[in-house]
Amino acid sequence: MNELLLAVLERFPSRVRRLVIAAGAVVALAAVMVALTLTASPGERHRQPVRHRPSSGRVQRASPPRLGPPVSTTAIDQARRVAERFLAGYLRSAYGRDGARAVSGITSALRRRLVHERAELTPVERHRRPRVVSLQTTATTPKFVVATAVIGDGGVTTYRLRFTLDGRAGRWLVSGVQEG
Repeated sequence: MNELLLAVLERFPSRVRRLVIAAGAVVALAAVMVALTLTASPGERHRQPVRHRPSSGRVQRASPPRLGPPVSTTAIDQARRVAERFLAGYLRSAYGRDGARAVSGITSALRRRLVHERAELTPVERHRRPRVVSLQTTATTPKFVVATAVIGDGGVTTYRLRFTLDGRAGRWLVSGVQEG
């Protein structure tokens, strides 16, 4: 059957062949749509919105349960203040103006990492003046906050600095720094 159809199609000019193939595709698509419509359940084909009439009695609607934020507003404000103090010291250290020991609000493990991983700066980078363009804090659990800062230093573009804060013994400490 396929060989017969191909033989017939080869007799026509290329424009007519393309037209016949396109028409066949449209017919096949229409057949698939009809088949899908016929196999759908009657309720799916003509689904009407259900309208309820209000009853004469008092109707109580169940409200969805409200979940509080994973971290209280006071705690997130504290974490943000720690993040701002951290950024002030970290940026001074990263641009060669202070040592890593001057960075406040960090864990001892992060302090050791910053002391050992000192950045090598070019003279151009040393003269830049970094500033925090924006700071966003996101509470993921009551003891964990992710902060993302956008830093502008007068270079061609701004960059992101992502770091994490851990809630420990009633205070927040920066525990990790990732660029990007």
